[in-house]
Amino acid sequence: MKRQVICIIAEGSYPYVVGGVSSWINQLINGHPEKDFKILSILPSEKEEMKVKYKLPRNLLEVRTIYLADVYEHKIDKKIFMKYDEIETDIISRFINMELSSDTKKALELLSDKERSRAFNFTISYFFWEKICHKYRDEYPEKEFNNFYWSYKSVFMFLMNILQNKIPEADLYHSVSTGYAGVAGVLAKIKYNKPCYLTEHGVYAREREEDIIKSHWVRDDFKKIWIDYFYFLSKIAYKYSDKIISLFKYNSDLQMSLGAPKDKTFVVSNGVDVDRFSIIKREKTEKFIIGSILRIVPIKDVKMMIKAFKIVTNTIKNTELYLIGPYEEDPNYYEECKELIDDLNLNSNVIFTGKVNVMDYLGRLDIFLLSSISEGQPLSILEAMSSKIPVIATDVGDCRGMLNSHTEIGHAGIIVPPTSYTVMAAEIIALYNNESRLKLLGDRGYEIVNKYYRSDKFLGIYTKLYEDGWS
Repeated sequence: MKRQVICIIAEGSYPYVVGGVSSWINQLINGHPEKDFKILSILPSEKEEMKVKYKLPRNLLEVRTIYLADVYEHKIDKKIFMKYDEIETDIISRFINMELSSDTKKALELLSDKERSRAFNFTISYFFWEKICHKYRDEYPEKEFNNFYWSYKSVFMFLMNILQNKIPEADLYHSVSTGYAGVAGVLAKIKYNKPCYLTEHGVYAREREEDIIKSHWVRDDFKKIWIDYFYFLSKIAYKYSDKIISLFKYNSDLQMSLGAPKDKTFVVSNGVDVDRFSIIKREKTEKFIIGSILRIVPIKDVKMMIKAFKIVTNTIKNTELYLIGPYEEDPNYYEECKELIDDLNLNSNVIFTGKVNVMDYLGRLDIFLLSSISEGQPLSILEAMSSKIPVIATDVGDCRGMLNSHTEIGHAGIIVPPTSYTVMAAEIIALYNNESRLKLLGDRGYEIVNKYYRSDKFLGIYTKLYEDGWS
């Protein structure tokens, strides 16, 4: 019997980057041994040395990588230079103007065809020049043209690169975000006449908007171009995906507010192997140990956690902070964290473990922390809950929903405002001084995750979704 082949399309994650989304993909593949998978991985640049961070499952047939910034043909082929008729030109014009229309699907087909125009040819053509000059006169006449031009050209160079790369053939396409991954899934649907699903862990367009607003790589005058662009890509994914999945209701509602059709949009929560984590034996030590499973990157706001821990050490003398996870992804931020630890005289109290088996460390923790400024539905919290470790987390993503919305069981953790290290420290100290509450929160956390967030439930839903999409 033929095995179903599913192509998962991911941007900036599996199998090259460790994190929640990557772990989720790995779990999905390993949890469906009866199916075969392919990965289309989208990364910023081939110049960045990326190594596979996961043991690839046996049913993963292929990993294909697209590098956004590097695969350009910087030469003009006059034989293949803008071969579009008048109707096609009009369709592409609306696409360049980031207008979602009934012709958007046709525009993707046209722009993906190298026989009509190659990516580099397209963005240096008179046609493209004329269209963006028109947009400049209409929307940015007081701004510097040179920066406007390069901003707009970069946007479409990246997109054309995605559209003109080969996508693996499969029976079903599953994008793990909107943006480039979402558009690639839609293009695969068009080319191969196969269904495409979309699962968003966060809401990609909103996350990119926050990144761009804070960024220094694009001038303030032209940030709107990039923000509009990512919302446009999201609208394409929402319009043409067959199923649109979120991890929790708030994000599902946000997807619909941004254009996702209600009849295609629903929630599938994350799941963990509760039975595996629940058997971890608690290690009794004389120390009070606090910890977190995380990547040492700015979005995790590790500095907040370190500052909170410094306040804690003023009250709890025999304590340690374990930062469990890889630190290679952002070396500069890692060094900044180490400098902060040195400045606060915490070198003997804070342990960076690097990439390790988290099962070897969870049994040591008395409290689990999450200090992120943005999240979806963190698997690390579910793992801590499965291990009966009480959780203190910032009020981001679905942290509040996971810990405190199941009223029939009761609160299973403590929610604090993002960036507020003084509040986090106060809550750690309060829990330290209340041993019965520590145990109560841990027991409730286990009850919640066992009832609502089991991996067999999560995998069963995706099994049915995949079978529904296989004709």
